[in-house]
Amino acid sequence: MSKIRSLLAATDFSDDARQAVLRAAFLAAEQEAQLGVLHVMSGRSLNFMRELFKLSSDADTKLIDDAKRMLDELVDDVAEKTKLTAVRQVRVGDVVNEIISASGQADMLVLGARGLNPLRDLLLGTTAENLLRKCKCPILVNKRPPHGPYQRVIVPVDLSPHSIAALRTAVQVAPRAGITIVHAFDVPFEGKLWLAGVEEQEIHRYRIQARLDAQEKIGTLMQNLDNTSFRLHAIIEHGDAARVILEQEEAASPDLIVIGKHGQSVVGELLLGSVTRHVLSNARCDVLVVNE
Repeated sequence: MSKIRSLLAATDFSDDARQAVLRAAFLAAEQEAQLGVLHVMSGRSLNFMRELFKLSSDADTKLIDDAKRMLDELVDDVAEKTKLTAVRQVRVGDVVNEIISASGQADMLVLGARGLNPLRDLLLGTTAENLLRKCKCPILVNKRPPHGPYQRVIVPVDLSPHSIAALRTAVQVAPRAGITIVHAFDVPFEGKLWLAGVEEQEIHRYRIQARLDAQEKIGTLMQNLDNTSFRLHAIIEHGDAARVILEQEEAASPDLIVIGKHGQSVVGELLLGSVTRHVLSNARCDVLVVNE
């Protein structure tokens, strides 16, 4: 990933979104990048409120002015904590489309894990899923109150180009953090081997070879990251990728997971990879989804 020059934080003024803006400010300060903070007022919701409450013709202007005031208060509060002044804007329209449009020139989009609905529900097809599916830049989903730069990072890799890009992004985003590479492997068609009556000892031999192959590939990857090997180490486990990743999160207590959007299981741009979706829904720490 090239140098981060600009970040965009989207907020709906919920507590989680406010935390996300603060995290974006910490990142922007660390990266010496520009920060933009965006609030989108749903045009559909404005129309609904206008009709339901029989609002006057100048009601939209008052609501927009109120949103601008709240955004100013939020950005000023963040500036006191981080010494970073953000560019702020309020838009009216379709929430997803406006955020996508505003993030077109950003190197990263930062969101809160919960707005009106928990992330677990949002990932089933509404705002967050649409943003994760359509946005071209990496998306950071903030889940914890930030207290400074990231210190411990997990990067799941399946050795596809997507996961390699995730590792390079982690090195850029967390320049002083310890980074744990997590790789989950299996033996191709292992289930069918068991059904075919292949002896356990032979299957175990296949597992050993698969682990050795993974160790060699990850070792080569680490060597190619230039002066970062001193803060990288790898964990290679046999089993389901999502389970292995979340078990390592439990064991290592990272403050960030950086993961590719699809990995080797990509079928197209229609859906998030199943592992990425599972990690987003269940991880307790922040998750950065890399779209490369």
